[in-house]
Amino acid sequence: MKLIKQMLFILVLIVVTQSAWAEKVVVIVNEANGQTLSAGDIKGIYSDNVIQWADGTSIKSYDLPVKDGSRESFSQKILGTSARDAAKSWANRKITNTAKNPPKTKKEKLVVLSVKKKKNAIGYVSEAAIAGKTGIKVVMTIE
Repeated sequence: MKLIKQMLFILVLIVVTQSAWAEKVVVIVNEANGQTLSAGDIKGIYSDNVIQWADGTSIKSYDLPVKDGSRESFSQKILGTSARDAAKSWANRKITNTAKNPPKTKKEKLVVLSVKKKKNAIGYVSEAAIAGKTGIKVVMTIE
């Protein structure tokens, strides 16, 4: 009986994990931001290589928590690394005082609200998190 419960738990965990990975992730900016962004531009922002928009204003970037499925998907597909390794890289830059523009980590709902409030903001969330939201625009969809 114990073995059956363990197998059932593992099966549920796999299904939940796959559904989180299957959901689309969207990169969002404030609706007033006229910038066009490529995957390379977004990688540059989240790798601390690009810290200003074309008009010279500082970029305010937002990350999701490391255990969030959307962050893992974003990290794998845009940064080419795991969410955990990306977080370790940021932590190392902060410790060594080499971080130029570290992102703020917030939950999805707060990422959407922060990007809506700040013209210079960028973030990424699950597609479901922006349903019916105004004040933001999608600059990239990650499948």
